[in-house]
Amino acid sequence: MASWSLLSTDSQVYWYYKSDGSLFNATVPRTGTNLWTWHLLRNVTNYGVWKIFGQVETITDIDAYSYVAFVLDIIFIAIANVLLLNVLVALFNVTIRDVEERSKQVWGYERYLIINEYRDKPSIPPPV
Repeated sequence: MASWSLLSTDSQVYWYYKSDGSLFNATVPRTGTNLWTWHLLRNVTNYGVWKIFGQVETITDIDAYSYVAFVLDIIFIAIANVLLLNVLVALFNVTIRDVEERSKQVWGYERYLIINEYRDKPSIPPPV
């Protein structure tokens, strides 16, 4: 939502200035004209994708190859995210397996201590 407001403010608000440069009036159109374009959607997506990498300026020089590059960038980022999530799941799997192996060792040791404790106790309880 923040990306949308940053990119579409110029086309949604009309700024009127006095001759000395101070702001005179700012109005928002109610008819909905010039509020939606496909280029705006591309800029919002572009802003969100590149903000991850610290580059937040929108692309102003558009040619046919920039659209292809933009789509390829989005495909690359999507595939990279899927692969990174798979690596994360694999690391969690290894961690869980290690914890299970360690827990079996700890359980066996605790079981040994309890059996050893009951083996050393007399079978007849002491008098009260």
